[in-house]
Amino acid sequence: MRAAVPGKPGQVEIINFPEPTLSKGDILIAPRACGICATDVKFVKAGAEEPKYALGHEVAGVVIKTTPEATWKVGQQVVVAPYLPCGACYYCQHGQPALCKDLYKVSLQPGGIAEEVLVPKRLAEEGTFIVPQSIDMELASLAEPMGCAIKGIEDSLVKKGDTILVIGDGPMGLLSMAAGRAFGASKIIAAGMTPHRLDVAEKYYADVVINVENEDLNKRVLESTGSIGADVVIVAVSSLDAFNTGAACVRAGGVVNMFAGVPDGSIVNLDLRKLHYKQYYLTGSSGTAPSHMQKALDLMSSRKVDLAPIISARFTFEQTFAAVEYVRERIGLKSVVYFA
Repeated sequence: MRAAVPGKPGQVEIINFPEPTLSKGDILIAPRACGICATDVKFVKAGAEEPKYALGHEVAGVVIKTTPEATWKVGQQVVVAPYLPCGACYYCQHGQPALCKDLYKVSLQPGGIAEEVLVPKRLAEEGTFIVPQSIDMELASLAEPMGCAIKGIEDSLVKKGDTILVIGDGPMGLLSMAAGRAFGASKIIAAGMTPHRLDVAEKYYADVVINVENEDLNKRVLESTGSIGADVVIVAVSSLDAFNTGAACVRAGGVVNMFAGVPDGSIVNLDLRKLHYKQYYLTGSSGTAPSHMQKALDLMSSRKVDLAPIISARFTFEQTFAAVEYVRERIGLKSVVYFA
């Protein structure tokens, strides 16, 4: 059974893994589509001397084998969460499953970009979801990243009628715009510096588009909000400057969410006096929970979001390296590896 893995630093290899052996309650799926994300780019950049996992975790596929104890049937189209919270720890019991310390204890084997993927029993029962016939399997592979965007919107306490500023014009920024609109935002302001991505934002997801290369972000946000500022600022780009700029654009009492991942030790200078008197909230958001993936599928099947513009390139399994490079070089938006 072949799978695409990180090889030497900066390379992707397709190697053979042992054929999966199913235990009670496990299922086996054949991927039909798997998205490439920044995490895959990081894994490939770092490389692996003895690869033990496959790339990809945004997977949609078809059940091809089950055990008598499994609740799934051969032929069903599904998406699978990449990991599963334990459900019993302090964080799970306090409604914060993405903070679970055992989050990766149950996961896909060997990963999403493989000819066959083993879904362990508990993940099959609690983190696997049927794909409605109305959703194309390539779009279904967006359930996981869209789930992350939905979690970010929930973590930001978005309310109906809010104005949301999303800083970052990449796939996660655009998904955050789509999620914000679906959750009732009345105005979406998109900020970025990549013209072709901002064009997509303007056409499909945002009411106001700001190219920060040649426009003053704070000035434009104030103009667009009656000098109040954005109710919610989502920083969907790994940049300390973007965070600082975003914090300056939030209204008094609003929310700033550091949504994008940043390197360990990234420190910003925070004006505590402004934090004190503006009384805005700072939060972060990472990962997702199975419930968010179900919400993503519900939004797609009900046509409350149109995510088709997010996928801008498709590559075969054998072209996985090209799919990773496409994301690394920021050529378009989202690349998807598809399986015939």
